[in-house]
Order: sequence, then structure tokens, then C-alpha cells
Amino acid sequence: MPQVRVDRVLQMAQEQHRAGRFAEAEALCAQILRAQPNHRDALHLLSIVAMQTGRIDMAVDLAARAAAAHPLVAELHANLGEFSRQAGKLDQSVASFQRAIALKPGEPTFHNSLGLALGERRQPEDALKEFERAIQLKPDYADAYGNLGGALRELGRLDEAHAAMTAAVRLQPGAARVHQNLALVLADQRKFSEAIASYSRAIAIQPDYRQAHWDLGMLYLLLGDLERGWAEYQWRPGVAPRFTQPQRRLCLPQWTGEDLHGKTILLYAEQGFGDAIQFVRYVPMVAALGARIVLQCQAELTGLLGDIAQVAAMGQPLPPFDVHWPLMSLPLAFKTDLRSIPRTTPYLKPDTHRVTAWSRRLGSSEGRMRIGLVWSGNPSFRGNPARSLSLRQLRDVAAVGGVTFYSLQKGPAAAEAKQPPAGMRLIDLGAELHDFGDTAAVMSLLDLIVSTDTSAAHLAGALARPVWVMLQYAADWRWMLDREDSPWYPTMRLFRQPSFGDWETPIRKVVETLLRKGMGKGVGSL
Repeated sequence: MPQVRVDRVLQMAQEQHRAGRFAEAEALCAQILRAQPNHRDALHLLSIVAMQTGRIDMAVDLAARAAAAHPLVAELHANLGEFSRQAGKLDQSVASFQRAIALKPGEPTFHNSLGLALGERRQPEDALKEFERAIQLKPDYADAYGNLGGALRELGRLDEAHAAMTAAVRLQPGAARVHQNLALVLADQRKFSEAIASYSRAIAIQPDYRQAHWDLGMLYLLLGDLERGWAEYQWRPGVAPRFTQPQRRLCLPQWTGEDLHGKTILLYAEQGFGDAIQFVRYVPMVAALGARIVLQCQAELTGLLGDIAQVAAMGQPLPPFDVHWPLMSLPLAFKTDLRSIPRTTPYLKPDTHRVTAWSRRLGSSEGRMRIGLVWSGNPSFRGNPARSLSLRQLRDVAAVGGVTFYSLQKGPAAAEAKQPPAGMRLIDLGAELHDFGDTAAVMSLLDLIVSTDTSAAHLAGALARPVWVMLQYAADWRWMLDREDSPWYPTMRLFRQPSFGDWETPIRKVVETLLRKGMGKGVGSL
């Protein structure tokens, strides 16, 4: 194909792309690549089309092909870095942005993008440096100020985060996202009325801004304004890929409050294990409306929840149903406020056969108190580092006499149980807990569970077991503000950080409370 013809076909492809006719643009790019397999602009445009049409792996492959064929073009490496970041290939993303910067060190967008990749790789300090460098290169770079504020917030440097977010608002007052990001910091600073005002400005600018609605809903819930909170919480579909995935695949109608006698309703979990455990308390209330219930949940929960409904594991075929509704929207359906939270516990019970088997496994307590420990949540959740501990931070708990501790920890943090703090009598059960049914059976045999904000804390509360939860300073909405108790779980006691990152205080209070209550006296003393 003559070069003049190639240039004309490329121009046509770009015009089709701008018009949103992606298939036509793709076909024209393919025509060029048959003649010139490494054509830079055709590969670049084709990678963008692939990304815009949801073929993320193809987009990464095409971007990598373009960068390899034209290794001195910084923009191609940056393109590869961005697509790799969106694909979750963070090491490749970081390396690509670093290569782009090496080729073109004065480009602020490259530093900003590298900062985003480093942040997602959970290197907030390194991300901070890149955002600062981007701002040095471009002092009016609003996006970099917003990202700088996000990194500072993650590090608990809230006053500095507030200053950065305020700068972003000053530079882009008409951008909804900068008001939403400022609201997050204001909420962490407990400037709640200002945070609500910032969320409201974001929504006024962009009325369908789901993230702002959802975050505003969680703030209302934190403050105990459940009526407004549940309404705004309904905006969560589409905010994050892990949320409400089943809903997007369901073609049958949602339940709209109509009579359910003679109908089957699919109730489905949509977020984490703890969320599902917290809100299955509503299943009997739906059943009381005359419905037959199918409950779709994570496979790890099926052995626990089989007594309250017909369960179907996510990813498995569903039985027939008439309507569907997400578990976490049931509080809205039942108009739940602080006075009407369904708080009767236990609403989950362990399998008696498993309890018998675990009783034999644990043997005699020898007159010692049995305390279960969980110190870390799901590592795939970006906020997990702030809400989690290491086992070694619980070393002072080891000084409490008359106790046998049992590790109920799962995931990567479970390996810490192999080297407990000096003096801690710890039995590691993590590898033997195959699902939540096993964990529930073990909990039924313990005197107390001590946990951070994890699904294990919800499980203990749902089983009506004594459970003490150590919470981060900016705790999740469901724990509300400043309370030592939970309206969701009557047997739960909360131990809070008084300031960002201060785990010493809640741990000390846990130890002091254990000593004050006395060891070896059983559940009644707690």
C-alpha cells in the first residue's frame, strides 16, 4: 500500500474513532497493519479502540507491541503504562511509566500517572514524590493536586491532604470529582457538615455522579441518618467492578415491594463476606412476606447460610426465580432506622456435627480462657492496611495470664501465627478452617473473639458470641461514631483508635479490660 494511501486510511480511521464508530476504525487500522505490521499510529489507535470496547488484554498487548516496535517514543510507553494499570498489571505499568519518564523527563503527566500506579501498588510514599514532581513541572496541575491529596490522606496526613484537595478545587472549581475528593478528607477530619456540602456541590455539578452519591450515603449512615443514607447508598452499582456484578447479568425484574406470596426472590451478596453476614439477618423478614428465597453468596459462605435459605454459590447456575434484590438494599426496603435495626441474635448457628468435631479437636480448656484472634482483613481491599494489624503488635496481649489464644486468621497474614509474640500460647487453626462453617463452629467453643474490622467480627456478632473489635480512626460507616457498642450486634464491644494510626490505645484497652474482667471465669465475666 503506498504511503499516501496509508496516510489517508489512517485519517479515515481517526475520523471514524472520533465519531464513535469503533468497528469501522478498527477495520481501517487492521487494513494498515496488514501492509505495515508495526505502523506506530495504527497500533496506537487500535489499542485505544480495544480499551474503549472493553478488550483490556488486547489493548495491553497492542500497546506493548507498539512500544516494542518504537522503543524511543515516550508516549507509547506511557500508553502501555496506563493500560497495564487499568488491567491490574502494576509492575508492568510502573516500569512503562519509568521508561517514558527516562525518555521525556519533563512531562508532568507521566509523573502523575506513575504516581497512580505506585499508589495502586500500595507505595503511597513513592506515589507522593511523583505527584509532587508533577506539580513542580506544572504548578496548575489540578489532577496532580487531587492525587497528592489522596496519597496524603492514605498516609493519615489529613491537614496536608486538605490543603492539596483545596488547591485542586481552586484550580478546577467546575469539576465534580475535586469536590468529592475534598469531601473524603473533610469526613476523615470529622468536619461532617463541610463534607456534606462538598458532596452536595459535586452532585450539583454532576447529578449522576455515583461515587459522590455513594460516599455521601456512607457518611449519612456513619452519622446515624439511616433514611438518607440508605437512599444514597442505592447509587453504588457501577462504582466499583466488584459491586453488584450479578445485577448486571439479570434480565428478570427487580423486586419493587410488591406482594411476594407464591413468588421466588433471588437475594444476592454483592460485596465482601462481612457485608453478606451482616445483612442476611433480613432474610427471615423477606420470607415472612410469603416469598421462597434463593440466596446467592460466595462459595465460602454456603455451608454457613444453608439453614436460612436455599443457597447458590456465585458462578454456579441459578434456580428459577421471579424477582431479585441485593442483600444490602434490604434495609432500604424495610425502612430501617436506628430503632428498627433487626438486632436479634444469634441469627446464624453453627452446624452441630462440626461443633462436635471441633470440640474433640480443641480438647479440654484446662481451666484457661479461650480467645480467638483475627488481626488482618482481606488483602485485596485497598483499605485493608489501615484497618489491620500484625500479630506482633498484639504482644502485650500475650502478657495476660490464664489464656489460650487461637488463631482464626486466614489469608497471607495467617503465616504470622507460626511465630507468635513471646509468651503467647497460640494454637494456629487457620489452615484447618476450610470455610465460614468451620470458623462458626470454632467460635461457638471460644469464650471471646478479638478482631480488627474483618468478616470474622461480623460472624462472631451474628452468632451472638462475645466479640471485641479494634477499629481504625476513620472507621467504616457501620460502626458509626464514638460508640463502644454496635446497634447491629448486641454482644460486640468496640475499641477505637483516638487518632490516625494509634493502635497502641485500643490494644492497651483490650489488655486492661481483660485484666479487669479476670481470666478463666468464662463468658459471664465478659
